[in-house]
This record gives sequence, structure tokens and C-alpha cells, in this order.
Amino acid sequence: MLERVLRPAKRQIEAERDDYRAEYERLSALIGRAEYERVLLQRHADAAVAEAAALRAEWDAHAAARAAAEATAMQALADATAMRAGWDEHLAARQAAESRIAAAESQAQAAEAEAAGLRAAWNEHLAARQAAEAGIAGLRAEWDEHLAARQAAEEARKTAESRFNELRAAALRVRDERDALLKARQATEAEAASLRAERDAASQAEAAAEARAGKAVAGARTAAETLARLEAEQASLTLARNEAENARNHAQEAVMMLQIQLLRLRAETGRLAPPEPDAEEQEEFEFDEAWYLQRYPDVQAAVKAEQLSSGREHYRRHGRAEGRQPVPVPVPALTA
Repeated sequence: MLERVLRPAKRQIEAERDDYRAEYERLSALIGRAEYERVLLQRHADAAVAEAAALRAEWDAHAAARAAAEATAMQALADATAMRAGWDEHLAARQAAESRIAAAESQAQAAEAEAAGLRAAWNEHLAARQAAEAGIAGLRAEWDEHLAARQAAEEARKTAESRFNELRAAALRVRDERDALLKARQATEAEAASLRAERDAASQAEAAAEARAGKAVAGARTAAETLARLEAEQASLTLARNEAENARNHAQEAVMMLQIQLLRLRAETGRLAPPEPDAEEQEEFEFDEAWYLQRYPDVQAAVKAEQLSSGREHYRRHGRAEGRQPVPVPVPALTA
């Protein structure tokens, strides 16, 4: 008779155990889904695990209470009054378990709502990250255009230098011709002087000498005009070379501005990205902060703009991959 009385209680206890097990599996599934959001939802996942552990502890306590109830039921075979008291205690434990189950369900619903909010925040972060990647792609396109313009300027500079060398060689040839003409003029003037001294004796020779002197003067005048033209071309070439230098300086400034914008986007992308454990933060390496900022002005500008905390951080995150030097490279001493 006592077993018939206790059988519904046992079935009720087993049903409650299944409900606890189903609730535990549902919470485990929630924790498994939240594992995808591990970085941003780590704290909430820990809370869920702690809650599951608490439910496990409550389940163990309930199992212990069930064992105590079974022991009480065995003792109730001899004492019906004690069995009644044990049954009342079991009813009280059941009501407490039902209240705990209701509290666990409400907490699980709150966890689901919070997970939905965190999932929406993660989607917003992904959209912002895609926008940042699009900005970086635009900067890469601008950088490629700048490289093309820089190559064109370099080709123009080489062409101008080759033209300058040609003009310089021509100027040297004209100078040599001018020197030869000057020497010829001096010889002609000496010859003209000797001819003038002999004018009374040889008037025909004097006329011929004057004709030769006139030709020499005309040649010298032509050489002077050619030299003036070459000097004008040399001045225009110098102006073109200065313009090419200015274009190269503007290109270097544009490169520096693009690098600063790239560092700003990298810094913004680093702030938007979920925090990840950085194993290199503990890495020790030789680094000269003052020299590094002086050597790389773009990094110095980014540090002044508070986009980076220090030059050491830039080298650890980007400079090492870009091939930058952390310390001055020692120059070997020359031996006699």
C-alpha cells in the first residue's frame, strides 16, 4: 500500500527531474549559440554557465532530498504518522522546486532577450567594419593613382634630365666652337694688324685680309647668338626641373597624408573590431622611441593626433610588417 502511495510521488519526482534535465539542455543550447559571440558575450556566457552550475547544484540538492524522502518512506513502513509528515515535507519541496523552475524560466527568457540585443549590436559592428573596409579600398585606389602619377613624374624627370644632358653637351660643343672662333679671331686680328702695317706695301693683301676679318667677325656673332639661344634653353630646362622637383615634393606630401589617413582608418578599425588577446604585447624588443618618431614623421603625426599611443605600438602593430627599423642601424667603422 505504501508503494502505491509513493509511486505517484516517484513519477512526479522523475518528471521534475526530466524537466530539470530539459531546462539544463536548453540552457546549454543557449550557451552554445552564445559561444559564436564569444568575444563580446564572454561575460554573459560566464553568467549562463554559473547559472547552469547553480541549477546543477539545485538538482543535486533535489536528488539528495529525494534520497532523504525515500529513506523517510522506508521508515514510514513502520510508522504511518512519520510517513504523513514526510509526505508533507515532499509537497513543500515540490512547491519550492516549482518556484525555482519558474525563476529559471524567467532568467532564461531574459538571457534570450539579452542575446538578441547583443546579436543586433554585432550586426551593427559588422556593418561598420564593412564601411571601414570600403574606405580602406578607396584609399588603396587613391594610393595606386598616386603611384601612377609618381611614375609619370619620374619618367618626365628622366626625360627632362636626358634633354638637359643633350643641351649641356650641345652647349659644351658650342663653347668649344666659340673658343676656336675666338682663337681664330685673335689670329685674324693679329694678321689684320700685320696687314695694316704692310698696307702701304700691299693694298690688295690688306683688302683680302679685311674681308677675312669680316667673315671671322660674322662667325663670332653667329656663335654668340647660338650661345645665347642655348643659355635660354638651359634656363627653361632648369625651370622645368624645378617644376618636376615641386611635383615630387607635392607627391611626397600626398603620400604622407594618405599614410596618416590609412593609420587613422586602421586605428578606427582597431577600435571597432572585437577585442582579441594580443600575445605580442608581452614581447620584449629593442626600441628607440625618440629616434623612431623623428625617423618617421607620419607616425609622429599620428601619435600627436592621438590615433596611436606611442611609436612602439605602431611598430608592434604595423611598422614591423612594413619593414621599418625600431632602432638606428649602426654604421660600421672604416678601417685604415
